[in-house]
Amino acid sequence: MIQDLIDLVKIMFSMRRWNNKPTFDSISEASNSGFVLHVAHLLAMIEIESGNKVDMVKLISRILLKDMPKCIISDISLSTKSMIQSLSPVAWNKLYESSVEEVIKYVPDRFKEKFEDAMINSRDESIEGRIVNAADLYAAYKEAEINLRFFPEYFKEPFESIENNMKNVEVESFKIVLSSNELRTYLSLIRTLIYAIRWNQHPRTVSTTVSGHTFFVTFVAYLMAEETHNADVLDTIERAIFHDVPEALTGDIISPTKRRVEGFESAVEEVESKMVHKVLLPLLPNKTAKHYDSLMLKPFEGGIEGKIARASDIMGSLVECQMEIENGMQTGFFSRGYESLKNQLKAMNLKIVDEMIS
Repeated sequence: MIQDLIDLVKIMFSMRRWNNKPTFDSISEASNSGFVLHVAHLLAMIEIESGNKVDMVKLISRILLKDMPKCIISDISLSTKSMIQSLSPVAWNKLYESSVEEVIKYVPDRFKEKFEDAMINSRDESIEGRIVNAADLYAAYKEAEINLRFFPEYFKEPFESIENNMKNVEVESFKIVLSSNELRTYLSLIRTLIYAIRWNQHPRTVSTTVSGHTFFVTFVAYLMAEETHNADVLDTIERAIFHDVPEALTGDIISPTKRRVEGFESAVEEVESKMVHKVLLPLLPNKTAKHYDSLMLKPFEGGIEGKIARASDIMGSLVECQMEIENGMQTGFFSRGYESLKNQLKAMNLKIVDEMIS
């Protein structure tokens, strides 16, 4: 059943946002969710530094799960959704509830209650729900802002609508981000992961980005951590969220290239460390920067949490190879990659991994 759930989530790599409008760039739901994870996490950290309580696991799980009903009912545009909700809220609610019920069919019994709650209550009036809403709006705002420059006749109205909705968000951390050049610059740098194409040197049938990979890896890490009794769930999923952040500065350098000659991988790691400490972390509040440091630079070190994060990262690459094979890509690269990655995962001796790939 876990495999069926993974197959459902894979759909988010193919679903394109603003699919009823011309866009300057085509962003998948998976890529968008990867960015939303970062926006929401930053907002939560600011809230926590201000003395407010935020359930970070609840927040992250809501972002991971809130868009899964779209995999069932397809991506209905925001304007169409708003009109349906206004004209026939009962019909919309029934449609959404039916899609949640369909998703739940793929979910193992041990996860059903958590999944259903995360999908139905993702944007409620709790601090977690309000942060999810704020992060979603910020991601949509950045998309609309860019597309407005190229297609004003299509994006003027949605841009203004999103902008007005942002003014009504009652989340103090969101107001702080909007008024801070440093924090907005940080998020702009993180957002480049939406454009960083993975496996860029090989033809693809489903183009995936580092941001989309981040979403998928975090989803898998969440499942694995929940199934591992001695794992700290929050620590594990935070490692997954931040494990590829240095690539916002260096670009995606694939593992075979890093290991091609002796000493090159350590040189890349040194460059990543210097760039993260020089460019990214100085943009953040001190406590947040200190917390993010090891998550960005040493995500796979230390204990079961690092092991799960690494397994989830490999799983992300494995699934990308699997999609190419299933879609008929005839090069041997992805077949060889799939077998190599599968062997790496089996060698890690994690029970939940065996359940996902058996």
